[in-house]
Amino acid sequence: MSYIRHPGGMRSVRPASRPNEPAKASDSKSPPSGSAAPVPPAASPTVPSQAAPASGSASVEEIADQSFQVELESWGKVRFVSAKRANADGRKELLLSLKDAEGGTLYTFPQPKLVASWNFEAVKAVSFKDVDGDGKKDVIVLADYVAGKESGGSAAVTAPSIFVQKDKSFVSDDDTDNKLNASGKIKTVSDVMAFFKANEGAAQTVPDADGNATLEKVNRNLCSRVVASSMSEGEIVRTYENEYAKHELNGSEHGQDEMYRYIGECFQRETDKWLANDSKLKTQTDAIHQTVNEAISALSGIDYVRDGGGTMWVHDGNRTIGIYGYRMNVYAKMKLNHPKSAAKKYDALVEKLDSNLAKLKEQGIKGLEELTDAGGVKEAQKEFDAKLSELENSLHKFRELTSDKDEASLYLMELLTKRVGASIDENRRDGEE
Repeated sequence: MSYIRHPGGMRSVRPASRPNEPAKASDSKSPPSGSAAPVPPAASPTVPSQAAPASGSASVEEIADQSFQVELESWGKVRFVSAKRANADGRKELLLSLKDAEGGTLYTFPQPKLVASWNFEAVKAVSFKDVDGDGKKDVIVLADYVAGKESGGSAAVTAPSIFVQKDKSFVSDDDTDNKLNASGKIKTVSDVMAFFKANEGAAQTVPDADGNATLEKVNRNLCSRVVASSMSEGEIVRTYENEYAKHELNGSEHGQDEMYRYIGECFQRETDKWLANDSKLKTQTDAIHQTVNEAISALSGIDYVRDGGGTMWVHDGNRTIGIYGYRMNVYAKMKLNHPKSAAKKYDALVEKLDSNLAKLKEQGIKGLEELTDAGGVKEAQKEFDAKLSELENSLHKFRELTSDKDEASLYLMELLTKRVGASIDENRRDGEE
């Protein structure tokens, strides 16, 4: 257990590895090489996730005019999807994936290191061209970013990202991305191809056994293993952690965030299979999942504001959102088994949840003046009020969606009540008594 300075005293911090609960016409207006024109999202919805959200998700927005039908050598005919994802700290991120005809996620592209901490603004161009001469189409993405979390009026820069196609994976060529970016001359796809022509073989140094390819393989194997087991949530996380360590995969905070996202996506795909013939339950499950994601994002934002910032809250939010892919799988399984009524226990938790919300609202940002000036306190109060309103709205929607008050709904209500309770700062409250 570690501690941070906190208004009203020292506060224990949860271990970060566990969750508590417009483009140039020449480049993107016309279809990129090897693709058809942009097409609308597949009609069949998918379970919401960070990589493959349901239509209308508050945290992920598909970029329709930069999503394309394309035929790739290792994949066949697929849909390349560009999307904007909002992380728990408000930072926007570009999310790229391949989807099948039904809208299911086949592959999620790795996040390039060059732009890992930047704030995504817009995709300028996408093109599918062979940059390394192996006969396979690679992916070139030009996107606008602002360094840091907030835009703040700063000028956006166009950053190139190159993804080299391997056997059932794409490798993010960080060295080439850095060289392209450092040249300061990359504004169009034509500029990228001119760079490769002048530096013939620049992308051929990427090894077949790159860590990204290994990561995809490990995650596929792990997914098959855990969905066929009766492991608990904790056992699943430990299984992933052990395999990641065994294969020396990214163990950074961002790497941990991605691990939880992969776990969630794994179980979301399984849930999709189960609910393929139950459109009513699927619609309900999708709506609950989206609402829970909104609540967790709001809670992480509240923690972030009340404690004067700190990326630990961002990671906590990202991982909790990730693990809900598993938790919604548990919910769906319980619903399919016709759960019993649990109205009495559910109503008791509603009272507890209301009490926790009242405490959270009363505490507000008391004590934050010790860490920042008057202007900072004013901005923090404004942000706190906005996040608290988001939280209250999402929890109200959650209650409506779980009004059946059965054991499956109780399972999710217990998790949310506990998570709201975890945001209450006893030190802040005690300091006022």
